Amino acid sequence: MKKKFWKILALVIALALILGVAAFANSLVGNPLSKMLAERTAEKYLAETYAGTDYYVEKVAFSFKSISYYAKIRSESSVDTQFTLYIDMWGQLYFDTYDDVLSGAITARRVEQEYRELTDQIFESPSFPYDSDIGFGTLEINHRGAIENPELTDVPEWSIVMEELILDKIYDPRELGAQAGHLIVYVDSDNLTYEIAAQILLDIRAEFDEANIPFRAIDFTLQYPRPEEGPRPDDYIGVENFSYEDIYEEGLVARVQAADSELKAYRGKLDAEMEKYLATLPTES
Repeated sequence: MKKKFWKILALVIALALILGVAAFANSLVGNPLSKMLAERTAEKYLAETYAGTDYYVEKVAFSFKSISYYAKIRSESSVDTQFTLYIDMWGQLYFDTYDDVLSGAITARRVEQEYRELTDQIFESPSFPYDSDIGFGTLEINHRGAIENPELTDVPEWSIVMEELILDKIYDPRELGAQAGHLIVYVDSDNLTYEIAAQILLDIRAEFDEANIPFRAIDFTLQYPRPEEGPRPDDYIGVENFSYEDIYEEGLVARVQAADSELKAYRGKLDAEMEKYLATLPTES
């Protein structure tokens, strides 16, 4: 009797381990049955919801973050018509991102990537003259409501209106860059002076002018190099939304100094507000 008990206990433990491993694997990579259900759900949903279109399921894959499946949907004829269906482990669809197509978000992502590839030609070139671990270009594309909201001070008024983008239209990324191109650049230097910062801004403008890659504004930070050990020193010179039109030699040092002071005052205000807010939170006893 005792021997039988231990055999049963060993069997129960083994089954528990197997089920535990299976559940863990299921949470990481999914399982064939759930994937088959997701594929059927995606095909059926397309046939019923988007009947008459040329949409197709490009792939179905598992997301360990949401512990569910997603189906990437594309169109045979429209480069900007691509969206995602999210389907749970039981084959039930719970989210459809088609609104991103209608809102212009997918078109925005396409043109922004085209502009980013232009700016990468400068920042990733071996001939770029400065030590920079962060350098890229983006397009400021925002919803009309955000652009017109005076409380959203970090949304430039010269942003491209997302709702005005036309599905599948071929845009000239250089034209969009002249309207809403935004460079973000960090440069390391052993010396932090406004004169050095001004000269680097002039050099960056010259590089982009020569390559015929327009931009509207730049966020630029001049900082000390990261030491071999320990954190990077806190000192920096920085400007945000510094206009392309303001990057010219006469008076540039003074403009950089003023912009740097304004930025640090603004960040100091935000830090003070955050500290004030944190002070209102209950502390653990």
